[in-house]
Amino acid sequence: MNKEHKIATSMYRKIAIDIAQSVADGKYVEGQKLFGRSVLASQYKVSPETIRKAVYILKDMGILDTEKGSGVEVISVSKAREFVNRYHEIESIHSAQSDIAHWAQKQTQEIADVIQKIQFIVDTAERFKNSSPLTPFEITITKESTVIGKSADELRFWHNTGGTIIAIKRNNDLIVSPGPYATFREGDIFYVIGNDQTYAAIKKLLFE
Repeated sequence: MNKEHKIATSMYRKIAIDIAQSVADGKYVEGQKLFGRSVLASQYKVSPETIRKAVYILKDMGILDTEKGSGVEVISVSKAREFVNRYHEIESIHSAQSDIAHWAQKQTQEIADVIQKIQFIVDTAERFKNSSPLTPFEITITKESTVIGKSADELRFWHNTGGTIIAIKRNNDLIVSPGPYATFREGDIFYVIGNDQTYAAIKKLLFE
């Protein structure tokens, strides 16, 4: 199916829905004649063939009737309402399917990002462990901490503890290599590398 055919198909269906909606809303009543196809074509700015296809759909649904020489007539308001309601239900399903597909794609990407960040931390910790006596560990910032709201730079974190912050887990986010301006917030988990004295120094800095 080529692109032009797709556009024409979507247009005549859209027009059919629009006419059915007008009937369902009471703009047209049963027995009332609609404008001729040429007038409708001008109104919707499409070809008469597109209008013919739209009218055919509504005739097939029992909403309109056509007779040669007498134009297009509304024959059922109730079927117009049924047709419109069914259309909106299908649209809702398609919208939900699209939302689910988008959500699944986003979740897949987020999971891949988290795995990549975790691997970075593991690789970094392993590299330091194999090349020096530094040890990786984690510190949770609880409400008892005296440094909540302050940054690593303000606390002269590295100078006072000898530890290097390699990542922060904040809610569902993992911040890798946060730098000296990383702030301490309640609930954060800080991943740090340092020597045997670093852990004790950090506990003293953050909680005393």
